[in-house]
Amino acid sequence: MTLHPTVLALPVAIPLIFGALGLLFQSVRPTRRVRIQQTFTGIGLGANLVLALIFLVFTLSGGRMAYQMGLWPAPFGISVYLDALTAIMLTMVGLLSVVIFPFALATMDVERARAGFFPLMLFLLMGANGAFITGDLFNLYVFYEVLLMSSFVMLTLGGTPSQINGGIRYVVLNLMGSMMLLLAAGITYGTLGTLNMAHIAVRMGQAPYLVQAVIAGLLLIAFGAKAATFPLFFWLPSSYHTPHPVVTAIFSGVLTKIGMYSLFRTFPLFFPWLLNDWQPMLMTVAGLTMVIGVLGAFAQPTIRRLLSFHIISQIGYMVMGLAVAMTPNEFGVGFGLALAILFLMHNQLVKTALLLGGAAVELEMGTGKLNELGGLVKKMPVQATLFLIAAFSLAGFPPTSGFIGKLGLLEVTFSAGQWVIAAVSVVVSLLTTMSMIRLWQYVFWGKPHRTQPNRSGRAPHNAMLMTTGPVAILVALSLLIGVAAQPALDMVQVAASQAIDRVGYVQVVNPELTATDLQSLQELPAANAWRTAESAGG
Repeated sequence: MTLHPTVLALPVAIPLIFGALGLLFQSVRPTRRVRIQQTFTGIGLGANLVLALIFLVFTLSGGRMAYQMGLWPAPFGISVYLDALTAIMLTMVGLLSVVIFPFALATMDVERARAGFFPLMLFLLMGANGAFITGDLFNLYVFYEVLLMSSFVMLTLGGTPSQINGGIRYVVLNLMGSMMLLLAAGITYGTLGTLNMAHIAVRMGQAPYLVQAVIAGLLLIAFGAKAATFPLFFWLPSSYHTPHPVVTAIFSGVLTKIGMYSLFRTFPLFFPWLLNDWQPMLMTVAGLTMVIGVLGAFAQPTIRRLLSFHIISQIGYMVMGLAVAMTPNEFGVGFGLALAILFLMHNQLVKTALLLGGAAVELEMGTGKLNELGGLVKKMPVQATLFLIAAFSLAGFPPTSGFIGKLGLLEVTFSAGQWVIAAVSVVVSLLTTMSMIRLWQYVFWGKPHRTQPNRSGRAPHNAMLMTTGPVAILVALSLLIGVAAQPALDMVQVAASQAIDRVGYVQVVNPELTATDLQSLQELPAANAWRTAESAGG
């Protein structure tokens, strides 16, 4: 299978074009305008998913490619890059957008729809896709800002005081992360003379160790803030419970996962030796993220606040996989990264399913407060069953994707001799089970506390398929990954092997580099060894 490199512009162009087309009809009668925007959004999301699946087939067969925007050669122009990791993320976000779309059609209120919710879905997708395909550090910052702007508007649609309060916290804390990323880009350009990721990879090894550590630290803070790792997670639980429930589901599957993708992309490419050198710190961050997230969930009074803390907790498992990404073990170098990618995919499916299931309850009953719910297993038996399966997947029960992801991460951490974090992850899984069973009992079991639902915002009865179907699809995909684990493992291993292949990345982006440059990528010593050599030389 061959693709022309110019198709790499389409993941950004498709949502941009269809989103802009929807906004052209602002002068049309409101009801008709919303229908037109919904039509353009559906077409754009469908076309984006088809393109992502084509990219996935291309990359899983070993294909990688890059394109220089404006035909300016690297590093003078902006490079875009495609490999299996990029394709997986494009596919997952594209899939979630398509699955959430009918739920949004059935439940989105008229005011938010008229305010431009559906074009905003496309602009959020544009920012996510751009962050996945860019091969330029400054461009990554630009697409983060596109994400921030579109997500802030989606977060505050409705204009309630709680939304404004949550939106301000969201923007302020995320802007701090963006400032760290911009500062890292400035230091990188000032010391290495480039912002092209391939050239950064070549030149990073020649920089003083202090410069490497500063750039890596700033990137870790910036992407850690976006991913909601400890101690940079405060923005998430304070804002995710305030918008329309569909918006929370979209954010769960997209925003924090882009932060993790950025860590997966930059650290193995720029300074893989630091993943070993900083392993104790990364394991500490992973463990604290897991523990604080799951303990925080027990204290929450509403469905969305509880699930928001579980988003934080599950991010810790991905950081744990990243920490052992470059550690040699019986499974091979990079297997930890492969499992982190698999766990990220699992989390996107399951957390989105749980939040959509919770959204169906909240919109049906007019509240998400646990002490006002109960007995819904008779009223909503299908949603109750799907929610229970998704909850068990989040906790890591077989035969779900959560079991495969957590078991694999346990094996690789045991192999790396990381017994403490392995034990922490097991305890957190048990606490997650307790928390999710408690949530299910409050919402679906026992006696109902509210007999008359609040019909405002409630999905019409003829739209039940549009609210139940998306959850069923996501739960089925989680079960499919659990039952057919080997194809999923094969896929993420291809992605991880390409992500840690620094020479391959550089050759695809800039084939004009000299053999000496490529050799330096292969022979770079570990950071500890280099620091010892520097000290001896001084």
